[in-house]
Amino acid sequence: MIEIRNLNKNYGDLQVLKDINVDIKEGEIIAIIGPSGGGKSTFLRCINRLEEPSSGHIKIKGEDITDKNTDINKIRQKVSMVFQHFNLFANKNVLENLIIAPIKAEILNKEEAIKKADELLKSVGLSDKREAFPHKLSGGQKQRIAIARSLAMSPDVILFDEPTSALDPEMIGEVLDIMKDVANKGLTMLVVTHEMGFAKNVANRIFFMDGGRITVDDTPKNVFENPQNPRLREFLGKVLNH
Repeated sequence: MIEIRNLNKNYGDLQVLKDINVDIKEGEIIAIIGPSGGGKSTFLRCINRLEEPSSGHIKIKGEDITDKNTDINKIRQKVSMVFQHFNLFANKNVLENLIIAPIKAEILNKEEAIKKADELLKSVGLSDKREAFPHKLSGGQKQRIAIARSLAMSPDVILFDEPTSALDPEMIGEVLDIMKDVANKGLTMLVVTHEMGFAKNVANRIFFMDGGRITVDDTPKNVFENPQNPRLREFLGKVLNH
């Protein structure tokens, strides 16, 4: 599904991503963990070119998205992103937030988009919020709507950038439950997360990022039960005993 070769990202003299090489198979659920400043969000944002890689290649389904001739908007239709701060359109109600992109991209007509939006709202337990505006929603509800919105495009890949970190603790569970449902649909998911329970129980592969590199790429079982990397052990010691 995704091939990444020699990916580097610099901001001036600061190298944030260092020569990343990794392949991601269709249907994999990858949790990306690690300390702040390790390059996790930058890595995710390079995969749909919200950040321009400084060098290297990223292929999605064989198409090189780092090629300047690639229509990145076409790629983003198949690579959805769920942000930390929801990024809903404040001046549009929930239904409008869900139908705008598939109609604009001519993936669905208005009638089809509304039908799909209603199905998605039902699946995230928010059918009653169809006409509500974002300012009337809780953080957890906004994030569930944001997930539904990303699914409205029928993507192949969903990127989640710390989807629960802006939420009150009691709302985290409701969003993680929706993410578990998404994981069961067979979509390819990359999730930057601080939720170690999700990483352990839902992901089938974990990237530990530190210093701009993926220093560990392993199964949740090995990462949590038998971490070999000293930096990973130190990190888990801090976050699991927090």
